[in-house]
Amino acid sequence: MDINEIKNLPDRIPTDTLISMFQNILFQFRNNEIEKDSFLLILSQLTDRQVMTYELLKSDIRNDIDITLSKLWNIDSYDDVDIILSIVVNLGLEVCFNKIKESLEPYKEVDKLILEEIKETIDEIGDNISNPYYSLGKFK
Repeated sequence: MDINEIKNLPDRIPTDTLISMFQNILFQFRNNEIEKDSFLLILSQLTDRQVMTYELLKSDIRNDIDITLSKLWNIDSYDDVDIILSIVVNLGLEVCFNKIKESLEPYKEVDKLILEEIKETIDEIGDNISNPYYSLGKFK
């Protein structure tokens, strides 16, 4: 599975197909069949399609992604921060979100642009990280 294949997928994909694709990309990454940057790009593309289902991703896969991204969290790279924040917010990844908040501790030196991106995301999400569809409830 490569990024071009994923980019060419339709915006809406059946949930079972998405689950299989998430599992596949996690497997490839764990087995060093795919580099981190490609993994994050593909994960981001799959996340965009997951959002279109208006359903939470199955908890076991979501937890697997959560733990994997927690290990990859890196405040030294704006690109990593940007893409991981997007995935965390859109999939409702609590473990990684807490790690992100901890990365703001005052003893850490963080690039100003990265710091602003993280703070803005935390402020936007508040206490609703576990339900990425929380704001849609306002429209019911």
